[in-house]
Amino acid sequence: MLERDAEHMYLDARHFGADMWEHRFPTILAACRAHGIDPVTEPIPIAPAAHYASGGVRTDSHGRTTVPGLYACGEVACTGVHGANRLASNSLLEGLVYAERIAADITAEHAANGLHARVPEPVEHPEKPAHPLQSPEARFAIQRIMSSGAGVLRSAESLAQAAEQLQRLHADARDALDENGKTAEPGVDTWEATNLLCVARVLVTAAQLREETRGCHWREDEPDRDDAAWRRHIVVRLNPDRTLAVHTTDTADFPPTRQPLQEQ
Repeated sequence: MLERDAEHMYLDARHFGADMWEHRFPTILAACRAHGIDPVTEPIPIAPAAHYASGGVRTDSHGRTTVPGLYACGEVACTGVHGANRLASNSLLEGLVYAERIAADITAEHAANGLHARVPEPVEHPEKPAHPLQSPEARFAIQRIMSSGAGVLRSAESLAQAAEQLQRLHADARDALDENGKTAEPGVDTWEATNLLCVARVLVTAAQLREETRGCHWREDEPDRDDAAWRRHIVVRLNPDRTLAVHTTDTADFPPTRQPLQEQ
């Protein structure tokens, strides 16, 4: 794909025949046809993918995050139990353990009031949005930027280009909000695009900082693993103004203590 500057290759499974497709792979068949591709009669365009974001929401040893009342476990969480390459099967085991711990913590936290959490105070929504939302179309731009600059092969140059392009998307939406107070219409698509941009910025920032190859983080310009310098976690926090605060923490600090995490 890289040599031919192509967006995809082709998987040819036409020799399966209609009967096998319909009885052995009905879900894949339906998904392909929903996208206008009939694998019974034509090759399927494919592209490589990986678990590019191998971190997650940082928690303490009982699944608590820095947000009061918000817990995380499984693939979404970074508990420190399974290291950087925490794939699906590992997350299932982790989810079983941490789900039980979270349930016990919630029970203990609210035992005094009959297990009913305090109802939050209503939030007044400002007339002007607090921060810009990305348009649904931005999703495709983010996908192209990440595939090109932070995909299977990465380098300082490709990551720098991705960081610049992602920042431009963020800045353009922010400038439009500052100039006329308008942003994309709130909705599922706009929030998904906005959240994808946030995660992409975090991922690229961490990938730029980690100047080594570790697991599926493959740096062409830094092909070797460097335990002496990089056996640590990169922690990224979103500031109120949507800028990123980054710091590193030693692996000995994970999982954190029993006390709720503090903002750093």
